[in-house]
Amino acid sequence: MNLNDIQPLVVGGLLIEVNAPNMDLINDGLLGHYLPAQCQIGVRDDLPLQLQGNVLVHEVVHAIANVYCEGLNLNEAQVSGLAQGFYQVITDNDDFLEFVTQINESIEDERPSVDTLMNGHVRSRGDDIAHSLAEAQANMVVSNVREYDKLGIDQGGH
Repeated sequence: MNLNDIQPLVVGGLLIEVNAPNMDLINDGLLGHYLPAQCQIGVRDDLPLQLQGNVLVHEVVHAIANVYCEGLNLNEAQVSGLAQGFYQVITDNDDFLEFVTQINESIEDERPSVDTLMNGHVRSRGDDIAHSLAEAQANMVVSNVREYDKLGIDQGGH
């Protein structure tokens, strides 16, 4: 399989094409890029296969950040750190990837229905789980801060 065989990636309801515009990337001194306005990820296919995979994951993290982390303005170092972490977990843990992908196999090619808009992208039912977990974490943090306030612990900034 090569980069041009990858079907469009679905990120938050957006279909993002993956291609290998080698000359454009070489001329710009890049290994890859994410073009949000065109919904495209480009990765040089003349790189070693492992590096292509690493660059692809890096560009996917840019796409995820663009869709799900609007307003956070993740810098390149933050994106690189997340991408390296995702790449390492995906490539070093076959059981993890097998477990996560079995969900797709169990629904027999059905895709989650899209139901609402959030931050300018279409949200699927799968997002509800992630948002519920994030809300629970946020509530726990608020609860902990209130507990610290009761104890008179100075948290700074308030």
